[in-house]
Amino acid sequence: MATNRMFTITSECNTEREQSGECLQATSNELSMLWHQRYGHLNFKGLKTLHDKKMVIGLPKLKGEAIVCTDCLNGKQTRNPIPKQSNLRAVAVLELIHSDLCGPISPTSNNTLCHFKIFKALVEKEPGKNIKYLRTDRGGEYLSSDFNAYCNEHGIKRQLTNPYTPQQNGVAERRNRTVMNMVRAMLSAKNMPKTLWPEDVNWTFYILNRCPTLAVKDMTPQEA
Repeated sequence: MATNRMFTITSECNTEREQSGECLQATSNELSMLWHQRYGHLNFKGLKTLHDKKMVIGLPKLKGEAIVCTDCLNGKQTRNPIPKQSNLRAVAVLELIHSDLCGPISPTSNNTLCHFKIFKALVEKEPGKNIKYLRTDRGGEYLSSDFNAYCNEHGIKRQLTNPYTPQQNGVAERRNRTVMNMVRAMLSAKNMPKTLWPEDVNWTFYILNRCPTLAVKDMTPQEA
């Protein structure tokens, strides 16, 4: 070690390579990854198409089909597809009830349990049958001790969807959307105050029960 605390290293230069102007080349995988990143992480099949069909100038032939890009895995991953049909499909009246709340709506209408009691008494009276299953999300309005106690008392089995998975309660989610779309359209058409939304909801269900649907063939839900 020298007095200035620097180390002396003895080495030799390859003057032959220096004069030839050669440089280290990137491996084919590194080159493929470089162009993959330059194109905003375009898939390697797309890069191959660009080269083979001469759609761009200067893009070399790449071999990257087997390369795994961890950044793509982190940024492009999606959840597994959720089956459109559930494991249980009702084959009898009131065997399965789908329920969901929508909002926020102003003015509000609260007390989920109270409305469910009214609904239960209404739908069970005419056919003389009881609700067997109730499918809902895990919202607090459905998980209260009073709501659970009421379901247990009347023998209603609960089906709770997984968190952040509205697809598992798609029937109720889609119906809410249809209903509220019709309500907003009717309120807008007649310039009615928003305070009348509960009445419009009742009227919307009256109409929908007299509209054709794939759920029943060649008849309306009212007839079924």
